[in-house]
Amino acid sequence: MKLRDFCRRLDLTGEDISQLEELERQLPLIAQLTGDDIFIDCFDNQGRTALVAAQAAPDRSRVSAYGKDVRGKMALREMEPAVYQAMESGLPTRELKAITQEGVAVRQDATPIRNKDQRIIGVLIREKDVYGEIIRRRQFERLARERDEENLRNLDIRTDAGQNDLRMREMHHRIKNNLQMIASIMNLQARRTDNAEAKLAFAENTQRVLSIAAIHDMLCREGESGSISLNLLLDRICRDIYLVSGGEKPVDITVDGEEIFVQPDVATGIALVASELVSNALRHGFPEGRSGSVQILLRNGPVFATVTVKDDGVGYDVEKGRSGSLGLDIVRLTVRDKLRGDVQIASGKDGTTVSFTFRSAHP
Repeated sequence: MKLRDFCRRLDLTGEDISQLEELERQLPLIAQLTGDDIFIDCFDNQGRTALVAAQAAPDRSRVSAYGKDVRGKMALREMEPAVYQAMESGLPTRELKAITQEGVAVRQDATPIRNKDQRIIGVLIREKDVYGEIIRRRQFERLARERDEENLRNLDIRTDAGQNDLRMREMHHRIKNNLQMIASIMNLQARRTDNAEAKLAFAENTQRVLSIAAIHDMLCREGESGSISLNLLLDRICRDIYLVSGGEKPVDITVDGEEIFVQPDVATGIALVASELVSNALRHGFPEGRSGSVQILLRNGPVFATVTVKDDGVGYDVEKGRSGSLGLDIVRLTVRDKLRGDVQIASGKDGTTVSFTFRSAHP
C-alpha cells in the first residue's frame, strides 16, 4: 500500500496528501544522510491515534532498528510520546525515548508537518539508536546465529566422532575375539602333542598373541582416547602369562612404578617385549618348582621411559643367551626397530634384570 491509501481514511484533503507524498519522496535521502530511520505519522480524525504512513531506512552500511515494514501500524502514545507531543503542541520535540513496534528502545526527534493553512497534517520522525541498543541487538542476533551454526557443526562433529568411536570399538572387539580364538586353538594344539619342544613353541606363541589381544581389549573398552595406560596393560599381560603357564609356579608377578601412557602402536611393541621377558623369567628362572618373584618397574624420563623386568631366579649366562633364542631376538629387534630404544641385560646368581627404553610420551 502507498501513503495515499493510508491517508485516504484520514481527515486530509487531496492537496494535503500530495504534500505528504512529495515529502515521502525525500525520506530515503534524509535516511541516507542521517543514517537513521525516518517516518511520517498521520493522525485519525479525532487526533487520538497516530498511524505510520511512510517509512525509509538507512542503507545497509548503517543499522536500522526495523526488520520489517511497519507502515499502516499504530504508534501508541505510551510507546512514542514525542509523536503525540509534537502533534498536540505544534512544536518540535527532541531526544525523547520511544519503543518501536519491534520492541527496540530508540530516541525520537519529531517535527510537525503543516499544510499551506498551517494546519498540522502529520509528524516527521527521526529515530536514532542513541543507546547502541540496535547495534547490540544485531550483534547478539549475529552471535546467536553463529553460535547455533557452531553448535550444529559441533553436534555433527560429535555425532561423527561418536559413530567413528563406536565403529573403532567394534573393530577392536572383533580383533580381540579373533586373536583369542587363535590363542585358544594354539593352546588346544599344545595339549594334543607330546613333543616338549612343540608344546613350548605353542605356549610362547599363545602368549604373544594374547599380549596383542590385551591391547585391543583395552581399546574396545576405553575407546580411541589416544593413549593406553602402560601400567594396566602390563598388569593384564602378567595375569595372562600366569594363566597360560598353568598357574602352578609359586612366583609373584607385580607391576610397580610411575604411571605412563603410550600410543597404541608403542603399546604393541612394549607388550610383546614385556611378554617375552616375563615368560622367559618364569620358564628359565624358577626351575623345579622354585619360588620367587618377578617385578616390572616403570620409570618415566624427560626423553626416554624405561621398563625393567627383574626376577630373583637362578640367572643364566648372558653371552650364551645372545644367540639361538627366538624370544631374545624378538625383544632386541622390537626395541630397536619399533620402539627406537635400547636393551640392557644383566644376570647372575641373584637373578636376571632386563631393562629396555622407549621414547617418552611426555618429554
